[in-house]
Amino acid sequence: MSAEADRSSGDSLSLVDLHTHFVPGVDDGARSTEEALAALGALCAQGVTRVATTPHLRASRAGGSRKLVVREKYEALRSAAAEALPDLGLSLAYEVRLDEPEVDLSDRSLGLSDRHLLVEFSMLVMPAFPVETLEVATRQDWVPVLAHPERYSGIEARYRMIAAWREMGALMCLNVASLWGRYGREAETVAHRMLADGLVDVIASDHHARPNRSESVRQAWDRLAEAGHQEAARLLLSANPGAILDGLDPAPVPAVRLGDGWSGRIKRFIGWSR
Repeated sequence: MSAEADRSSGDSLSLVDLHTHFVPGVDDGARSTEEALAALGALCAQGVTRVATTPHLRASRAGGSRKLVVREKYEALRSAAAEALPDLGLSLAYEVRLDEPEVDLSDRSLGLSDRHLLVEFSMLVMPAFPVETLEVATRQDWVPVLAHPERYSGIEARYRMIAAWREMGALMCLNVASLWGRYGREAETVAHRMLADGLVDVIASDHHARPNRSESVRQAWDRLAEAGHQEAARLLLSANPGAILDGLDPAPVPAVRLGDGWSGRIKRFIGWSR
């Protein structure tokens, strides 16, 4: 299956964000329903029409009681959002931290869809066995959607692993703010390189409903569109994340070259000034 063409027009954006933290009071994201609604309202005003909220969950605790607490708080948020933001499509999934080699991930309600599971590595560090770690999910018939691959410490030196992950069927989901160095030089450099190499399937916000962690997918749309990459922007920020939430395969994304980012510009300036 392939992603259907996005129905949004140039005059009416229909952006999709599949990695956020809006369920109040369950992780380091939104602290209250009011805070979550304010953040969701801002996204709707920027053209976001679908949001998956993805609280953290350790794979080793996937069978525990935490999901009951999350579900209760999510349902309260969903009810409030349905009244305040009736045009927003809100769904619940999890950002599953692959913290142990043998875990039960059979519960399909964990996923962005019944096929796709948003996963992350522990402590933002490259695991000792990167392929085997993701195989925990693929062995259980999930298509892993790896959150922020550009942010794992040491990924620049082991950049070839990204292609290896994709070869085993995993999808790559960049964080918006990596495009301009929010998470440091390594993450920015790797994000730009992945885009140039056609190794990115989706871009998401990782929005935490906090003042210092409130980047929007609209910022990525504007950045890509201004650089002349409208088709890539449509795929990365609308069609592909929408397809994943619908259980479909994303479409290939053309190469995107955004230059070397702010860190590269600073380096050049320092070099020129010497």
